[in-house]
Amino acid sequence: MKVHITPLKIKGVLKQKWARAMGNARGVLHVCDKRDTINHRTTRVAELAQVEDLSGGQWLLFDAQLVWAKDTMFLLSGYERRIEGIDTATDYAQSWLVRLPGPSEYGAAAMESDASAPTDEQIAQALAEAGV
Repeated sequence: MKVHITPLKIKGVLKQKWARAMGNARGVLHVCDKRDTINHRTTRVAELAQVEDLSGGQWLLFDAQLVWAKDTMFLLSGYERRIEGIDTATDYAQSWLVRLPGPSEYGAAAMESDASAPTDEQIAQALAEAGV
């Protein structure tokens, strides 16, 4: 089943309301423990696969933690890694608002059902309730 991801931060800073509609993606969410070769430890990584966006980059959230959940939405918090040049990796705080397809969005093929983007009101409610 495909989920809709709304990243809430840019380089560790909370996005302004007008910028939240940019940089979103749809895809299949996988969460598993992986070896972080830069920090030399095992960490929980949320990865968005089969991504439908224009950037073509990887969607990874390291040290992913479930912060808040309600109805068809949940908030994952962790950090994203930006690789610049050949030897510079910078980690930034990041939160993903994940929206699952609701019951009205399920069709005959539930596994292929796409989740729609959360509204501004839903994002504001999630931020307020999660204390982010």
